[in-house]
Amino acid sequence: MKKINCPAVDDDNELDKLAGNKKLGSYPELQNNSAVIKQQYQEYLNKEGDAWAMASCNLPAELQTSLKAHYGQPPKDRLQFLDELRRNLSPDICPMCGGLGTGTIDHYLPKNNYAEFAIFSKNLIPACSCNSLRKTTVKGDLEPERVIHPYYDKFLEDRLYQAVFEGDYKTPSISVKIENINHPQIEILKFHLEEVVLKNHIISWLEKRWGDLSRRPHKILGFLLPKGEIDGLELKTCICSYVEVKDDEYETPNNWWSIFYYGLKTDQIRLDRLAYEINILRN
Repeated sequence: MKKINCPAVDDDNELDKLAGNKKLGSYPELQNNSAVIKQQYQEYLNKEGDAWAMASCNLPAELQTSLKAHYGQPPKDRLQFLDELRRNLSPDICPMCGGLGTGTIDHYLPKNNYAEFAIFSKNLIPACSCNSLRKTTVKGDLEPERVIHPYYDKFLEDRLYQAVFEGDYKTPSISVKIENINHPQIEILKFHLEEVVLKNHIISWLEKRWGDLSRRPHKILGFLLPKGEIDGLELKTCICSYVEVKDDEYETPNNWWSIFYYGLKTDQIRLDRLAYEINILRN
């Protein structure tokens, strides 16, 4: 999860160029409805894409199909910003779930429900496989439950989630919790955790990280560790530094590496055992 800047795209201009192309199957319906679509664009900007504040304008069915087709197969020399969003806006971290990498585009408001935003750049967010896993879910049963919006939700700059380790040292039960239960956007954070983050298999990823770390901590953390024996408090200091490194690397405290190690550094009993294992393996 990461706060990113809105794409610098003139969406009205893109729409006009499509609407005026008589060779496209969307002509003349797109031209006839372009004013309505532009109004929707402005409403989206005014409401910052809030799913609770946005209603579809119910375009003609044929035009809805055409707009979705333009997204799927852009006309020649049009909608060229799509590749830029997909590959370059956030290439190493998913703004939606915090996983590593992107490669797809997520329609924040689903194009099947809001076809007018199918090619609207401010509704298109670079994402990873969480895009397909959340399907068309964007809000819950009760306001304000909704998915976080990486272009508009400034609270993404806060640390939102952390891993929690419970039980056995070698094979603990690992979960993800909200870091601040008094966060003013707690209902949004709960919904996003359930509908986006957890659906993208973060738990299995965290379990793999712990499995690797618990087997060879002296190698995985070796570059962080001082020479000689180390205790749990010294290890905590090292891991705190590593969390800062990952936050700087991905420009967000809500990347999965940070969620993992931030949670680990709060578990002093586990850190003490990990330091003990490191000392044995280094000797």
